Amino acid sequence: MKLPHGNPIPPQPSKPPSAAKASVQPDPMQQLRQLQLENRQAVVARVAELLTQRGGQQAILEVRGQRVTVELPANGPELKAGDLIRLMREGQSLTLLDKLPATAETRLGQALLRHLPWQQNLDSGLTRLLATLTGGFRNAPGATTLPGSIEALPAPVREALQVIARLLPQVPADNGPPTFRPVAGQNVTGQGTGATAQATPLKSTLDAAAVRQWLASSGVLAEASLARGSTEAGPADLKLALGRLALTLLQHQSLGSDQFTRFTPLPSQELVTSPLQFPVPTTPPVAMAEAREPASPGQMLRLLAGMLNRITVNQLHSQLLTTRAGGDAGTPANTLITDLPWMAPGGEVRTAQLRIDYEKPGQEGASSPRKTGVAEWRLSLAMDLDEAGKVFFDVALRQSAVSARVWAEQQGTARLVTRQLGDLRTRLTELGLEISELECRRGQPPVTPTRLEHRLLDTRA
Repeated sequence: MKLPHGNPIPPQPSKPPSAAKASVQPDPMQQLRQLQLENRQAVVARVAELLTQRGGQQAILEVRGQRVTVELPANGPELKAGDLIRLMREGQSLTLLDKLPATAETRLGQALLRHLPWQQNLDSGLTRLLATLTGGFRNAPGATTLPGSIEALPAPVREALQVIARLLPQVPADNGPPTFRPVAGQNVTGQGTGATAQATPLKSTLDAAAVRQWLASSGVLAEASLARGSTEAGPADLKLALGRLALTLLQHQSLGSDQFTRFTPLPSQELVTSPLQFPVPTTPPVAMAEAREPASPGQMLRLLAGMLNRITVNQLHSQLLTTRAGGDAGTPANTLITDLPWMAPGGEVRTAQLRIDYEKPGQEGASSPRKTGVAEWRLSLAMDLDEAGKVFFDVALRQSAVSARVWAEQQGTARLVTRQLGDLRTRLTELGLEISELECRRGQPPVTPTRLEHRLLDTRA
């Protein structure tokens, strides 16, 4: 079988099985019959794999659920795994008509694949970075001073780290309300400027404005803010702040910004094994002895590269789920996935994993599990608390009807939450909401692992 010349399929000579590949070679005629294509009928195929053979190149195509091995012409278009092509049957052969442009989902999937293996959890990464505020960093080999000695942080590096620290809500040791410390030039809502925003820490009980600030500064909206021409959100964005710290460290090393890609990111193992799972398995706590161990500028840059990859994966994952939901269901939808870091007592950084889904009203007759013409918000939140352990929240809002389910791993936490459900029901009813479901369960919510199939992402989880 050859592409695109339309030559008849030659019979395959029998070959003895080799030690490397003992399987029987597929019969091209049988493969063609299995496709059930009429003469002159066109079909879209996907390049699953490219094989280099003596005298030419072969490709394994996925066509109508079948895998077909074909020979590629030397003068054909350049193909790679994941490309979509259009074929047409001509008699006993297949002809390559054209290569289709990559879809938005394909482009997002390929971008995700580049970042997935290099994610660093924000909690462990930030804990180690911020420990240098008190411990300084270790000189790398080749430094002007004695290699391995501890050096106080240069003023620009310390200032960039302090900006990051101010972005994190502070949880006091007495379990009181979190402390939000606005970055210089920004108030609690992220709008406007003023000298009072820099004065004393702002106490908040996680009201709507404080949560909005926390989400806006998570880094997942960095490019969106820049695209809108927002200059006020810039200083208070975690992704941009991490990028500024990386640039400052490069300047300290007398390196240009283009040298950042030379530093191999430090990945977190749990994100390597479960790269797109929500919620992600809990990060092992960072031992304070490890966190206080002085890091060199190169190690800090590798941590920064991994954390920036983590935020980028959340951004691409959100876009991919939004694209897939709109394409599969025919109903406009938006998904946002992000990590929300905060500072726990003792200087350790923790993260809450947040996912927000918004599905707009569908068209009349559209297939949807909910009522047509009704928008729905869904919020999923996962946290690992010191005494309460792991807790998970799943809240859905459809017009004035709300349903909420809480999971708790610890039996004592599940009992405590169950006792508080009555008070929560009363408060929600006072807001004019109709309670359709409200319960607490022991354990964890069901999770479907995200799979990687044929080098493309399957994110139907």
